[in-house]
Parts: sequence; structure tokens; C-alpha cells
Amino acid sequence: MAVGQDLNKSYVFILFPFYRLLVFIVYLCFSKKDVMNRVILAFCFLLCISGLKAQQVAAYFVSMPEELLLQIEPNRRKDMIDFFQHGQKGGITNALGGNSEITAMSDKYMSVSLSDVSKMEICVLSKDTADIIAVVRTVCAPACDSRISFYDEQWQLLDTKDFLQLPVNADFFVAQEVSGRDEALGMVDMMLAEYRFSPDNDVLTVDCTIKDYLPDEIYKQIAPFLKKEALQYYWNGKRYELKN
Repeated sequence: MAVGQDLNKSYVFILFPFYRLLVFIVYLCFSKKDVMNRVILAFCFLLCISGLKAQQVAAYFVSMPEELLLQIEPNRRKDMIDFFQHGQKGGITNALGGNSEITAMSDKYMSVSLSDVSKMEICVLSKDTADIIAVVRTVCAPACDSRISFYDEQWQLLDTKDFLQLPVNADFFVAQEVSGRDEALGMVDMMLAEYRFSPDNDVLTVDCTIKDYLPDEIYKQIAPFLKKEALQYYWNGKRYELKN
């Protein structure tokens, strides 16, 4: 079955309860003669509309191809959404025997705990008239390290460099003119970083996590040359641009 068909079925699953509620509210609005009652019901109608919008990321989560999320089959993902929407904690037991749970969800953002050491974030970005699905996968063992991928609405993989210039080691360090900076940079052979989407806007934050894996004596030599703030990228409607 095509991914597009799966997405359509996912929307039916997510949106059907809202449609029934909307029909009921519209009926009440036209059957009530009292003006105040109509105002209250109209307000409820708007809340329901926002609720429909809030299911966008949920539908993409359900339609995600199984090869991208082997440990959670689509039907179990629906269970996870239902549990989250009803405030039920605990999540589900995944195919690997671990625990998976949705920890946050808004209209275009979702955070999923996949196991004790891994998590996934999904952010739906708007580009022209289409959606771009950005996915961050993070493993913490113990230092957190992330990978980011971009997909179209049919879950076809897109070229990352079209949407983000991935940070390099030097991006986490102070200006090159600072004495001793280049020597400190040369001491880092591998830079680990954690990527996080903002639940409220299209900001991507990238935190350096080398403190959690470097020996203390080496990190103390490097620390004075690291930037104090995390890297922040802003979505400009086409791609992520580094702010600082």
C-alpha cells in the first residue's frame, strides 16, 4: 500500500471523532435561540477546529514507513496517540520489548521516547504549499548524539543539505582570533551534539554534548573556548538558517 494511502487512512483515524463533534456543535448552534448559548457553542467550534489542526503531526507519525520505525507498528502508534490524548501515562511495549511513549505533542511537533536511551522528535515544517517532515533521532549512551533527516509528505527521503548546513566542530567554538582556540579545537576528534525542535515554533537548537564523554582533564582545557550558548537555527520558509 502506498504511503499516501496510509496517510489518508491515518487522517481518518485521527479526525473522525472531531468531525462527529463538529457536526453536533453546528446542529446546536442553529437550534439554540439564546444568543449567549450560540456564542459559547461557536467558541467550542473554534476549539475543535484547532484540535483538527493539532492532529497533523499525529497522522504523519502513524503513516511513517515501518522501516523507519521498526520497533512500533502503525496500530500501536495509534494506541500511543490515544493514550497521550487521554492523559494515560506508561506508553506501550514495543516490538523490542522496551517501552515507548509519546511525551509531547502539538499541531506540528511530537516527541517520542523510544527506549531508555533513545528518543525521536518530529517537526512538520511549511515550505511553499507543501509540508516538510523533519525527524531527529537521538541516542544517549551516556552522551547524547543526534541525527536529523528530512522527508516529503510521502516519506521520501530528501537531501539534508537542501534544508540545513550541518554544524561542524568549529561552529561550537569561539571566534578564531581568540588565543588558544585553534589548539583547543584540535583536541576534539569527534563532536557530539543533541538536536531539539521547539514545540512552539520552527526553531532548531543544537547543543554540544562532548562534556559527557570527554575525560575531565581534557574537557577543562577545551571548555573556556566553547560557546556558552547552544546553536539556534530558524526556519525561513525554505531552510534552516543559523542565527548565532
